[in-house]
Amino acid sequence: MTVTISTPSRALRWGIALALGLSLAACSKDEAAPDAAAPAAAPAQPAGPSAEEVAAQEAAQAAEAALASLSADELKSRGSQALREQRLYAPAGDNAMEYYLALRARSEKVDPLAESALIDLMPYAIIAAEQAIGREDFIEAERLRGLIEKTDPQTPSLPRITDSIAKGQASAADRVAQEAAREEQRLRDAEAAAERAAAAAA
Repeated sequence: MTVTISTPSRALRWGIALALGLSLAACSKDEAAPDAAAPAAAPAQPAGPSAEEVAAQEAAQAAEAALASLSADELKSRGSQALREQRLYAPAGDNAMEYYLALRARSEKVDPLAESALIDLMPYAIIAAEQAIGREDFIEAERLRGLIEKTDPQTPSLPRITDSIAKGQASAADRVAQEAAREEQRLRDAEAAAERAAAAAA
């Protein structure tokens, strides 16, 4: 009696072929995964100026235009009034320091009143800049640094204030990046815990 074995052999060959095909397909997907993820690995573009920085720049431009529209007598009068009202270096565009700086730029000769006032105001502006750095208000610190530089570019405190602003901004940016990294790790941990809980419940 003859026993036929052709059918089981064909089934076995089909099973082996199917298994090989599935393995190759899986390898192809694994190899393609890094390529698909490549766009996500692209370096982030540098962030542009913040809304606060843009607003501060626009306010500074508006204040400069307003000061330019005043006569020398008006600048002197407003500077004196600002001194009496203790608006020494703030608010921006309406303070004694900016009025006298605008008067200096407008005058063809040195105005003794303006120069004397600016000398007296300089220490207050320096202290205010340092306080702004301490509370991480770098927009205000930079504004005051600009007033200090316009008053006396050679003042010894100017390089220190400039360096403190740069270091403070870098430190604040690092802290924000670290906080963002911790939050991202927290989300990944929460997602992993949820996946483990789902797997345990299945």
